[in-house]
Amino acid sequence: MMTTNYLEILTLNGKASIQDLGRLNTQHLGFSVSGAADEHAYLYANKLITDHYRKITACNESTQETCPALEITLGQITLRANTACTIAIAGADCQVKLNETLISNWQCYQLQADDIIDFAMPKIGLHSYLAVLGGVKGDEMQQAWLGSFAQTENEMALNVTGNKLKVRSKLFFPKQELLTATTAQKQRLKSAKQVTFFEPNAPELFYPQSQITLRFIASALFLQLPLKKQNAFLTTNYVISPDSNRMGYRLTLKNESIPKNKILTDKLRASCVLSKPVTYGMIQLPANEQPIILMKERQTMGGYPVLGSVMQTDLFRLSQMRPGQGIKFSLTSHQQAQQQLQAFYKKFV
Repeated sequence: MMTTNYLEILTLNGKASIQDLGRLNTQHLGFSVSGAADEHAYLYANKLITDHYRKITACNESTQETCPALEITLGQITLRANTACTIAIAGADCQVKLNETLISNWQCYQLQADDIIDFAMPKIGLHSYLAVLGGVKGDEMQQAWLGSFAQTENEMALNVTGNKLKVRSKLFFPKQELLTATTAQKQRLKSAKQVTFFEPNAPELFYPQSQITLRFIASALFLQLPLKKQNAFLTTNYVISPDSNRMGYRLTLKNESIPKNKILTDKLRASCVLSKPVTYGMIQLPANEQPIILMKERQTMGGYPVLGSVMQTDLFRLSQMRPGQGIKFSLTSHQQAQQQLQAFYKKFV
């Protein structure tokens, strides 16, 4: 039972949800995969806690890598710890304060009972992650659904992923055994509020600044296009539309880069009338030829023509970008995308 171990939401003006790596291999059932929008920040936060736990307990057993965490969109949330716990924060820098004292992003911290942690709106980026030792969930008796605790806004009505988070919601976590291991360990934690053990290159360097070039694997449809049409797409400058969300990033054309002719002819578009399963990162091209990049809460089927799929590591970067920021595309190979993804996940083992 976890009746006394929770973080309580005191204020919430942005958005918040519980996320892990999502419901993998269940899309054929008709449900969104969901999961953390920015896996880099999510995994980094959990890795901080994993290495913190290993350092204090001298235990090499993996404990944290895929534990559900709190995904905070545009900050503006305040939480109170009901009991002592180990946390980590990562992602968009929300100028987090612990008991009114500014603390650093991308770090691990020790909270005590009644500590208040406050996230402001980030100046750049969208999503921040608050990980807790052992993971969090919205109901102390909640079980994983289809192997995940990830919350999807469009599936809340199914009552299988917990209630939508709001003021007074509680985020339950397991008893923090680490905090009662020995008096010496307790004193060490108490004397060092901030503890950092996982230190690869500066994590904020993972993200682009004002624009990004998205590398994608071409679809059969894209490869059918004449080189002139392919180049027209690759040289077009796009910006992120305000209509973008966790389902999909909608792109609009910059005025100076509007092509004179459509990329897809009517005949070629007419050949793409059947709905097909969709995947993370697919580049859909509606009739207005303003691309949609499918993200974590995407639907399971789609009928728009598809030009290709963006490599996943670029999607994690894209998830932190805001409306108005620039997007361009470049081609990559399946092998390169796979190698980069394998190298990415290897950093968090």
